[in-house]
Formats: sequence, C-alpha cells, structure tokens
Amino acid sequence: MKIKKSSLLVVAGMAVLLAGCGNQATSTNSKKTDNTPKTEAVKRSQNDQTQAADQSTASANTPATDNNSQSNQQATAQNNQNANNAQTKEFNNQAQAASYVTNQPGYTTGNQQGLPTVNLGDGITGTLNSGAGQQMLQWNEGNWSFTVRASAVQGQDPTPTAKQIVNELQTVYLPAPQNHGVGTFDIATNTYTLTWQKNNKVYSVSGSSPSDVIAKAVNAGKNE
Repeated sequence: MKIKKSSLLVVAGMAVLLAGCGNQATSTNSKKTDNTPKTEAVKRSQNDQTQAADQSTASANTPATDNNSQSNQQATAQNNQNANNAQTKEFNNQAQAASYVTNQPGYTTGNQQGLPTVNLGDGITGTLNSGAGQQMLQWNEGNWSFTVRASAVQGQDPTPTAKQIVNELQTVYLPAPQNHGVGTFDIATNTYTLTWQKNNKVYSVSGSSPSDVIAKAVNAGKNE
C-alpha cells in the first residue's frame, strides 16, 4: 500500500511537470506567433514609407524637367523665328554691300526721263516702262527704290498695287537703308522682296503679298 501511494505521487508529480512544460511551450509559441505579425507590419510600414518617399521625389523632379523642356522648345522656336525674319549677307566692306543692292533687279536711281508718269498719291510720282509683254512702274522714297512689275500679256495693271504700297508706307515705316534699298513687287509671279543695306550687311525678306513682305521687313528692322 505504501509503494502504490508513492507511485501514485510520482505519477501525479510528473503529470504536473508535463502540464507546466506544455503551458510554457504554448506560451512561448503564442509569444512567437504574436511577434511575427508585428514584425511584418513594421516591415510593410517601412516599405510603404520608402515607396511614398520615392514617388514624392519623382513627382517633384518631373515638373521641373517638363518645364525646362518647354522653356528650351520655346526659346528654340523664338530663335528660329528671329532667324527667319530676314536673310543676311555680310560683305568685306560697306561699298560692296551697297553695290550688291544697286545690282538687284528693279533698282533705279530715280524717275526716268521720257517715260509716262503716274500719280501714286501723297505727292509721289512714278514712271511707267512698258515693253516685251510687261509693264514696270517705278518710284523712289528716300533711299528706297520700288518697282511693281505686271504682265501686259495677262492684262495686269501695276498702278493699283503701286498706289496700295505708297498708301501703306504712310502708316508703317520700313527700315532706313544706310545707302540703298530696293523693293520688287512682281504681281505676275506673286514674288515680293525687300532688300536693304546697313554698313557691310545686306538684309532681305520675301512674302506672299505686298503687305506681307512690308510687315516682315518692319519686324526684321527691329532686330537689326
């Protein structure tokens, strides 16, 4: 009977120990289980913060790059526009530049004697030279020499165009040539050019109509 009681006590003690170990293991596993989600949550939070910072940096940099690109494009477009206002030829000296202008078609030094005259308005008189199937009406204003060419074969009359140009030049001002300037308005071929000289440079513009080429010359004169 004493042995049996002793054995029972031993078994009971072992059961208690085993139960305690089981509870401790369960508690440990529970702690490990509790720790795992917290660690993963921290990692996710850190990753989210890193991604947000990267996106913020990229967002901050992108507009600046786009703005710089737009500014460069606008500057390039503006430079091209200024460059296209007038073609420029540069000579060794002023005399060569002036000679280039006076050798352009349509340049004359003044009204030609013996030719019919035409009243163009505003006190300006032109001379009309007809022949070889064409009519050329010429006049001078300041250092400018102007010629309107028309096709007689096509029944064109240069007078209305010449009067239009004279009238328009009363309200807008062409660049003042240092020595010589020449304007040729060919209504037979729809070719309109203005060429003038300053120092050793010669500027030239062309347009689709008399008003167009005059406007271009005025703008080009502002950028000389």
